Amino acid sequence: MKNTNARRYKHVIIVGLDGMGIFCKDTPTPCMDEIFKDGASTTNAISLFPTISAQNWGAMLLGTEPEVHGLTNGKVSQYEYKNKELPSIFTNVRKAYPDSVLCSISNWEPINKGIIEHDINVEFQTAENGALTTDKVVDCILTKKPDLLFIHIDDPDEGGHHFGYGTKGHLETITNVDSMVGRIYNACVDSGIIEETLFLVITDHGGFNHGHGGYTDTEKYIFFALKGKTVAKNDGFFATTKDLNAIIRYAFNLEIPSPDINGYSSQVPSGLFKDYSVPYILPEKGERNDVASKPQPDYHGENGLLSFFDEKDIKLAMFFEYNSDDATGKAKFTECGHVKYYSSGVRGANAELGATGCLVSEDVKFGTDDFTVCAWLNIDNAPASESYYCATKTMTDSGAGFSLGFTNCAVWLGVETPDPNSYEEFQLPYIREVSGGWLHCAVVFRRKDCAIDLYWNFKLKKTFSLPKTFEDVSMDALPFTVGDDASHKINSGNDALIHMDDLLIFNKAFNAPDIKRLEDYYKQPE
Repeated sequence: MKNTNARRYKHVIIVGLDGMGIFCKDTPTPCMDEIFKDGASTTNAISLFPTISAQNWGAMLLGTEPEVHGLTNGKVSQYEYKNKELPSIFTNVRKAYPDSVLCSISNWEPINKGIIEHDINVEFQTAENGALTTDKVVDCILTKKPDLLFIHIDDPDEGGHHFGYGTKGHLETITNVDSMVGRIYNACVDSGIIEETLFLVITDHGGFNHGHGGYTDTEKYIFFALKGKTVAKNDGFFATTKDLNAIIRYAFNLEIPSPDINGYSSQVPSGLFKDYSVPYILPEKGERNDVASKPQPDYHGENGLLSFFDEKDIKLAMFFEYNSDDATGKAKFTECGHVKYYSSGVRGANAELGATGCLVSEDVKFGTDDFTVCAWLNIDNAPASESYYCATKTMTDSGAGFSLGFTNCAVWLGVETPDPNSYEEFQLPYIREVSGGWLHCAVVFRRKDCAIDLYWNFKLKKTFSLPKTFEDVSMDALPFTVGDDASHKINSGNDALIHMDDLLIFNKAFNAPDIKRLEDYYKQPE
């Protein structure tokens, strides 16, 4: 149905600069400085975790957290976007204004393929670099005067990966891209639409060294700027990448639903527009989960693990009591490097692994059966980049298996079949539930159901679905590794140390009663 309300703007032009972060502060950007001098700009906006392109361009165009839309670089590269339950902003505008001209011009073709619908008459163009993209954009603005135009320029990210983020080469790329932004803005002026245009520049993430995906300050903070007739002069507003969606809705006078963290959660940042005063709800932060350290119960004793679970259901029980012993006696581990132990575990001692060393066993096999992996993870000293606490595959090579990891804000799950194109990855932030202390993580692999259940602190957080091709795949590409991925290179390469306690693996897919039994095991008195 056509929207009968008056639009605040006839045109919305979004310039997305991939991988710029806030490095624009460190290099001349005269065009953007001039464009936004009387508008709103900030370097306090943040990328959503993980700081990866698909997750954040998806958040912008769909208005949700990455864990809700579920898009990854692999998915948007392979599949057209067809999720009718979570439409892009292009569909929202098309339904409200059927005659509108909608265009997306991108360096990175997966945005056009995998984030925007193909059945709503959007004009898509892809260009090889920022200069060619700019040529196409200028022509589009001058000849079509689009109602909604999304632009993606990849040059800053290419420069960051090649030269290193924040290096001279990366900064020179940003200054060069600034002139492209100037050309695009001038096209709006020359076409006569600038007075009725909301003009925006946003970036999806920054970077660290030659990569991104973690949550260091140089990866997560982003530049976000706007100019338009209702934009209030504002220097330093808070926003996240997903808030672009609500801003576009504001411009076209479309309904902005109340934020639901499990659904549409985009909001208009506070103080951004002169005629908009709906309060912005800041992201919630969970409470600390401080667990008082208690002595480790005897595995065979009356309060031990065997008092709560049948021995046949326990595949591995590593309590890290100043050693790498498996209490079941089924697995022997080889120490690669040096593993340390400390007395402040959830039960008795805990292990420090990662950069200094990991543990490897040929005896722990998963095959095609159901299984559950449980561990206590100390998140007070969690690394900013992804670090792995156990795995049967590497993160750099293909191979059937799984990898489980975490950062200072999220957990990571990766699974793969022998097909190198099958890799599935899930990243779930935990900071809304737990902001410090210990996090108990239980990952349940339901093989026949092709599903993975994730429990945090004994509560079901999320269920992930996998393609049927995962049903009969053995998860044993490489020897089982504790304290790194199976290459033994990721944590050591990132200089990441992790602290964990009680790595327990069960020969079954846990259900709610099993999880409750495990919780009771940890909550029993000394």
